[in-house]
Amino acid sequence: MAEVFVDLLHVRPEVREGTKVVWGQTSARSEVIIAAKKIEVGYDWEHRWLGSQKVIRLTQTYEVKAGFNLGKPFWVEMGPGQGEATAHLPAPEILATSPVGDVSYRDEDGWWNKVTDEDRSKALTALAGEARRQGEKGPLLEEAKEVAGSRLVDLARAKKIRLQLDYLKP
Repeated sequence: MAEVFVDLLHVRPEVREGTKVVWGQTSARSEVIIAAKKIEVGYDWEHRWLGSQKVIRLTQTYEVKAGFNLGKPFWVEMGPGQGEATAHLPAPEILATSPVGDVSYRDEDGWWNKVTDEDRSKALTALAGEARRQGEKGPLLEEAKEVAGSRLVDLARAKKIRLQLDYLKP
């Protein structure tokens, strides 16, 4: 059974038969990326002080990657019947957000309320955070779950094992 996970994820899960651990979890890598998508992210920030307004507007394309953190515990329970198993997997998560291309940046100073380097730095950090939030809200996590699940079930079926999947809560 463990070979199914080695073939796809390059990780050997903990294997249990009842309450007995037959094989401990081992991993050659710490995470595996299953799905990726490019998204356009925007961030607007304004600050008004004594009637003077400063503004920062940013847009950036990000590649958001989803998959599984293999450092988190997961296991396979053999049974209850012959050739049956249940895999308890960590929930998929956003593993990386990488900017693609150049950021579109526009700022406007107020009369005495000027945009500072600190304002710019905070806005860029907020833009990256917004890319992660959009990735978490979008369909990418579900896609990673479906792709990995389908592939694991197919690999198990080829070894004459009926595999059920149970994703652990994040």
